[in-house]
Amino acid sequence: MAVLDASPIIYYSRIGELYWLLGFYRSLKTTGSIVRETVDDARELNKPGVSAIEMALSKGWISVSYLSDDEKDFARNIAESEGIEPEDAEIIVLAMKENDIVVTNDRMLRLAALAHGLKVHWATTPILIGCRENKITVAQAKSMINRLVDAGLRVKSQTLVAIYTVIEG
Repeated sequence: MAVLDASPIIYYSRIGELYWLLGFYRSLKTTGSIVRETVDDARELNKPGVSAIEMALSKGWISVSYLSDDEKDFARNIAESEGIEPEDAEIIVLAMKENDIVVTNDRMLRLAALAHGLKVHWATTPILIGCRENKITVAQAKSMINRLVDAGLRVKSQTLVAIYTVIEG
């Protein structure tokens, strides 16, 4: 089970692989703040993938959890202490509450989540694990990574080389 930040939702939707992500984690959750960012704000900015995200939400592939007022206060405190966005702190609070993995491509969110004892996956981690566990082929893994990068997922070149090395393992 996983709590998704905006980046995995955005980029997996753009490559048509949100359902694959659901199959990998079995349960996908996010917060109302992330839905606003990935659907409402993205629609206003004419970003691609919005309709795929809306479909995933309507089909229940991604469930939306709303935090209580106390949980929102806790998230605000985390955001202020850790120097992260309030939306990112809400991801941490939800993951703590649900005992789920945080999936992100945000370095600061990753560090803050780790500081709170959470397990964190980069947006590319499920592909690497899926390949290692023979749930997808090397060719499928490379294709998914390439499509994520083509869709705008930011990955440093040295990290991309390391990802391909792991995939080809």
